[in-house]
Amino acid sequence: MRDFIDNAPQLRTTISNEAGGRRLGWHAAMLLSVALGLLFADLRGWLQPAHSLVEQMLAPSTTRLTHLHDTMWDAGLGLFAWQQVEQENIALRQQISQLQAELVLREQAVVENARLREQLAIQEQRPWSLIGAEVTVRTPDVARRVMTISRGAADGLVAGMAVVGQTGTGPVALIGVVEAVNERTASVLLTTDFGNRLSVRVVHQGDSTLALMQGQWQRGSRLRLEQAEQDSLLQAGAIVVSAGLTGKLAFDLPLASVPEGVPIGVIDAATNDGNDRYADVRPYADPDQVRYVWVILSRDE
Repeated sequence: MRDFIDNAPQLRTTISNEAGGRRLGWHAAMLLSVALGLLFADLRGWLQPAHSLVEQMLAPSTTRLTHLHDTMWDAGLGLFAWQQVEQENIALRQQISQLQAELVLREQAVVENARLREQLAIQEQRPWSLIGAEVTVRTPDVARRVMTISRGAADGLVAGMAVVGQTGTGPVALIGVVEAVNERTASVLLTTDFGNRLSVRVVHQGDSTLALMQGQWQRGSRLRLEQAEQDSLLQAGAIVVSAGLTGKLAFDLPLASVPEGVPIGVIDAATNDGNDRYADVRPYADPDQVRYVWVILSRDE
């Protein structure tokens, strides 16, 4: 009796396990029977109405899911395409920037080459050593005619050097004199300023005479000749060039570096004023119009 009581729990467990196994086998057999029955019914076409009903019930959800899938797929493709386009745009902008920089350098080179050719042409015709300079500032002071150029003491400029330029089809001509020099820039007193006085030579019909030329801008004109050694040579059409003697005159402005023979202009008209005779001069180069100039550093003998 004692053994039966001790073995009762184990017996109950065994019986329980056997019952659970029989139930599991029974359920499996039922499921297999149902599956075979459904397969047989489907093969016979008996389940077609149920298929149609289920498809109708699921159609809206299926359509929405398909549309959502397509939308997400298109969005993914669109995002990828947008990233590609953005990368291509960045690359194109970089190429355009580089091409623009190259174009600027090329244009600068073309301009610089043209100016160097002009300078060589001048030096072939004249015994001058030149250096080119940009006109950077035109002084707004209405009382004086002064410009600033992009060359200075570092380039060998000193006060008194002649500055030449060209406008239109006229020859390269004197447009001013270096007045003050900084390290990288210099101020140029234009020939038309009243404070600019130069010794000049007037050439007419195979003869010449010395005279004094002074700017007349403050007086409403441009250039005037006076104190000529031979008044009779002050005639319309006579050519005026620098005489290179200004440094010997008692002028405040040091102009000893202006060489002789620099073209200035042509006499427009001559006038007698009592015992004196003076003439108005039309400059070959308009100092107010030049954008690029050359400074005569020295005269090559």
